[in-house]
Amino acid sequence: MAQLSDGRLVMMTRPEGDTTWSEDGGKTWTEPVTFGMRMFDPNLITLRDGTLLCLHGSYGAGGVRAIFSRDGGKTWIAPAADHGFIVDDSTYGCVRGIELPDGSVFAVYINTGGHAVRDAQTERIWCIRLRVRPDDSGIDLLPAPGLRHEKIE
Repeated sequence: MAQLSDGRLVMMTRPEGDTTWSEDGGKTWTEPVTFGMRMFDPNLITLRDGTLLCLHGSYGAGGVRAIFSRDGGKTWIAPAADHGFIVDDSTYGCVRGIELPDGSVFAVYINTGGHAVRDAQTERIWCIRLRVRPDDSGIDLLPAPGLRHEKIE
């Protein structure tokens, strides 16, 4: 769930990305609207510029993915109808993000689903920094804050 720039609340659920809105602080909600992208653990973030970012795990394409909306979640920008932009396709998902002062998003997520003992024994927490492109063409993965880029020979 997230609060939009206009004060409304928006909530997204799995497994089909059903989305619903509230104009009264969560007392009542609209009927859910399904857009059909299979996802798990959607995490909504309203960025300072009003963009609604959804970081999520993907049932179909796998990994951590991102989609975004410029109209409060009515329509979504994604590379395909069945999956979001790749954030990290080598991991499971369960992602949470926060906008940093520079407008980028710092996201943390887990590497396995933890559904088996061996998964829990090797669980890791990963992090990544990303930015939604202003031209709506996708996302950019960014270096960690303060990381110096030097050529090592």
